[in-house]
Amino acid sequence: MENQDKKRLLIINAALNRFAHYGLAKTTMTEIAKDIAFSKALLYYYFPDKLSLYVSVIEHMMHTISRDVLKSLEKTSTASEGILMLLHKRQAFVHKYYNLLEFTQTMGPDLPDALFEKFTRAREFELKIIYDLFVKGNASGEFEIADIKFIAEIFVEAISGIRFNIVNRSKSMFPGKEQFKLILSKEKKFAEVFLNGLKTNS
Repeated sequence: MENQDKKRLLIINAALNRFAHYGLAKTTMTEIAKDIAFSKALLYYYFPDKLSLYVSVIEHMMHTISRDVLKSLEKTSTASEGILMLLHKRQAFVHKYYNLLEFTQTMGPDLPDALFEKFTRAREFELKIIYDLFVKGNASGEFEIADIKFIAEIFVEAISGIRFNIVNRSKSMFPGKEQFKLILSKEKKFAEVFLNGLKTNS
C-alpha cells in the first residue's frame, strides 16, 4: 500500500471511530486531525469537507461488513441458517454504528447523491445475499420457490419495515437495549414464519 493510501485509510479509520461514538454533527475535522496527529490542512488535502469524509467512511464500513458477512455465510450449512446469521450480523452492525448512521435518518429525502448511491448498493448487496440463499435452498430441496427474485424483495422489505416501525415509535434518537432486542426477536420470528411457508412438504 502506498504512503498516500495509508494516510487516507488512517484518516478514514479515525473518522469512523469519532462518527461511531459521537455522530457526524458533534465531530469536527480538527478533532479527527488531532486523533492521528495530522494537520487540518493535510486532512483537507484528502477530503475537501466533512461530508466527503463521511461518505468515504460509510463506503469503507460497508466493504468491511460485506466481507465479514460473506465469510460467515461460508460456515452455514442451510439457507435458513444463513438467513438467521445475516439477521444477527445486520443487528450487530446497526447497533454498533447507530450514531454513524443516525445522520442519514435525519436527512430523509434530502440525502446527498453520493450517500444515496452507497446505501442503494448496500441494499442491493443484502438483496443479492437473500436471493442467493433462496436459490441455494431451492437447489437443496429446502425451499420450493417459484419466483425467487420477487420473494427475496418481499423478505428484505418486510425486515426493513420491522426495524423502521420500532425505531420510529421511540421518542429517543438512539434505540435502547430493549428495543434492539425487540427488533431482533421480531425479525427472527418473522423469518421463521416466512421461511416455513417456503419449505417443501416432503
